[in-house]
Amino acid sequence: MRSVFSDILNAFKKNNNQIIQLILINIFVFLFLALLNFSFRFFTDPNIYHAFVQKNFYVNSSFLELIRRPWTLIAFPFTNSGILDVLFNGLALFWFGNILVDFLGGRKTMIIYITGAIFSVFFYMGVWSILHILNQNTGNPSILYGASAGIYAVMFAAVALLPEYELMFFRFFIKLRILAIAFLVLSLLLNPHAGVLNLGAATFGYLQVKFMRTGLNVTQPIENFFIWLSNLSKPKKKVVVKKYSSVGEYSGGQFFDDNNIPNQEEIDYLLDKINKGGGYESLSKEEKNRLYRASQRKD
Repeated sequence: MRSVFSDILNAFKKNNNQIIQLILINIFVFLFLALLNFSFRFFTDPNIYHAFVQKNFYVNSSFLELIRRPWTLIAFPFTNSGILDVLFNGLALFWFGNILVDFLGGRKTMIIYITGAIFSVFFYMGVWSILHILNQNTGNPSILYGASAGIYAVMFAAVALLPEYELMFFRFFIKLRILAIAFLVLSLLLNPHAGVLNLGAATFGYLQVKFMRTGLNVTQPIENFFIWLSNLSKPKKKVVVKKYSSVGEYSGGQFFDDNNIPNQEEIDYLLDKINKGGGYESLSKEEKNRLYRASQRKD
């Protein structure tokens, strides 16, 4: 058991391992909510607690409910409707996510996943508001799940980046864009509500990469925030500045003290002073002599 926990911790410590981290977070959120709902069975009135979980851990399809509980957007990209969703979403994320990581890196891939899922909520609400105006009988589910939407954001970001990329699918090579479009159309046909969410996330992922190729990164503030968070967890390096002074006087290209040879630490200090202090002329006469002596040293 201890080795399992250590493996999980190592997965979050490794650099550029964001796809595995996203899969693990999806599993943890699903297990947490499932255990929470299971524990309510032992209460006298479980419906009250089930309603509390739904209101505070899941995104509601109503815009007014979302305004009242904006924190539900935090867990939304990691919510799944069932165990099969967790399984298939994890496989799809591992499959398509690693393609994107190889070209954009893990941090950008994670940001596309999260922001794409969140964007899909507002896209969904906009689309269904229009449909409700056209047809008053149009209804919405009370709860939205966002893990599959995040995957579609990653999938279509990969399509925008590598439109001619081919994958082996049941022993046949098929272009990534054709496979992604087929999955999107299938999701719209099987579940229109989830399909609209996926369409919104796919649109965001595709446009995000297109904008990045023109030099515009619309998620740069979010990426800066992630960088700031990662820097908080790193131990601060203590910079020790040492001052050096040469021993003896320089005359005719020789030091009087032949045993006083500059070490690597002193050389690094002098080179750093040249880089930061205005070039070679920023060195004093003694420091120039010391650097010259170091250049004549034979290892």
